[in-house]
Amino acid sequence: MNPINFDQLKSQIEKAIETRLANGLINDPLGFILLDGFINVIYQKEIGNAFQIGGPTVPAVAVVGKSTGLIHTFALKVLLPHIEF
Repeated sequence: MNPINFDQLKSQIEKAIETRLANGLINDPLGFILLDGFINVIYQKEIGNAFQIGGPTVPAVAVVGKSTGLIHTFALKVLLPHIEF
């Protein structure tokens, strides 16, 4: 697998997110700031007595509401279905 560079995909990511924001899925009166990089959303099929590090993740990007500070994540593969990883 070749590394995926955020800066090379940034304009495509912004356009894909703007499309979703135009649909009114999320709202912030002052708009949003795109975090400069990828995040991994960890998911687990079980929760035990110990904190688990590692495991399967969903590559994602996030925006932060300028007035609310709420962080909204978008699965990268849903935003850009053509990318391979």
